[in-house]
Amino acid sequence: MIAQETKIEEIAKSALSEAKSQGCDDVSVLCARSRDSQVRFANNTITLVNYVRNVTLEVYISKVRRRLIGASYNPTTQGIERFVKNLVKSCEALPESKDYVPLPLGPFSYTGQANFDSKVQEAPLVDYVKQTIDQCLRSGAKRASGSLNTESTELFIITSGGAAGMDRESQMLLNVRAFADDNASGQGLSCSSFVADFDPLKAGRKAGEYAKMALNPKQIPDGIYDVIFSSTVVANILPVASNASAFAIESGNSFLEGKLGEEVAVTELTIEDYGVYDKGLGGRIFDEEGTPTRINEIISSGKFTSMLHNSTTGKKFGAKSTGNAGIIAPRPTTIVFNEGDTSFDELLRDTKSGVLITNNWYTRYQNMRTGEYSTVPRDAAFRIESGEIKESIAGLRVSDSIPRQLKNIETVSKERDWIRWWEVNTPTLVPSMKINGVHVTRAVGS
Repeated sequence: MIAQETKIEEIAKSALSEAKSQGCDDVSVLCARSRDSQVRFANNTITLVNYVRNVTLEVYISKVRRRLIGASYNPTTQGIERFVKNLVKSCEALPESKDYVPLPLGPFSYTGQANFDSKVQEAPLVDYVKQTIDQCLRSGAKRASGSLNTESTELFIITSGGAAGMDRESQMLLNVRAFADDNASGQGLSCSSFVADFDPLKAGRKAGEYAKMALNPKQIPDGIYDVIFSSTVVANILPVASNASAFAIESGNSFLEGKLGEEVAVTELTIEDYGVYDKGLGGRIFDEEGTPTRINEIISSGKFTSMLHNSTTGKKFGAKSTGNAGIIAPRPTTIVFNEGDTSFDELLRDTKSGVLITNNWYTRYQNMRTGEYSTVPRDAAFRIESGEIKESIAGLRVSDSIPRQLKNIETVSKERDWIRWWEVNTPTLVPSMKINGVHVTRAVGS
């Protein structure tokens, strides 16, 4: 019998039983059944409609202080046994792990569930894409391209430590780029777990309007500018939550190393990690060790107050798990920035001279430990003068450091957006920001 026809609880329990029969000391099994859909479109035309149904089996084992993680997709009943036996055999060939820590002991009590809407599976995706394209054209663009992806997942965990639980979540992710000509484009996003909150018209209107405004771009001199970054950009260039992972800090790949308890940002900034943000995007009620997720305040009024831990890093740092396993590397689940007290329009009006960047890509880190990076505006960017958008600009590169920018945030907008796309993997609720003294240069070849 194939896994698609079997309950995920039965698949997970079968894998756990097999691993224990092979003498494993610790076992954590996650089994997920996903129902994913995608509609792609280019030049105002739908080019692909795809539906994928998968069962994913992820198994962590430890045996005599040796540790290994493996995954299998759509396994048969016989395939589960074969997969686990091969995983154990590979594990036995490894050296002992100096970082071995037993899995946490349950049982645990899980509250509620992640953000889920059964209507997502039946949503009229093609109609939504057509609405998006039409709105782009009505707003001033000549063509539109992008994708609409939906994810609906039910997930079961069971561990040798006594943890067991079921969760499910859904997401709708629309990314649209509109073009007024080859050098004038704008991006719009709509990210939601609920059909009622999904807004393709808003995404299409934003992309189309920005594309029209981006016509006839000019270049500006290299220099230091006050820059308004849209929520889309902030979610990408300020990866504070991922840098709070104890694994990143321990490995020397975080600008937050050695700064716990210190002021690392302006007092107006607070960043939290949620297991589940009510009516938010996705989420998870348990981590990969079976520990219940929770709210972790990473930055509190500018101060770095909490690292993210699993059981292993918790022991190393003399702390408890924060419910963020990743068994190997702790990671955030849902990132939430605080809202400000200034509207986006007011933020523009209060800028005497500066730059607005609405989207970016090719973010590269020259030094993760110091947080030095560069990124390139991908779509519409504008010069601001006397509180107004004066002209479209292009050919820019931002080269700066995250620690410096965190200390130079001037204004945080009231409005926040849910962001998730291929430049931002973790669901993030984030405002737009004005950051002072940003280093802007010409991009190579511009």
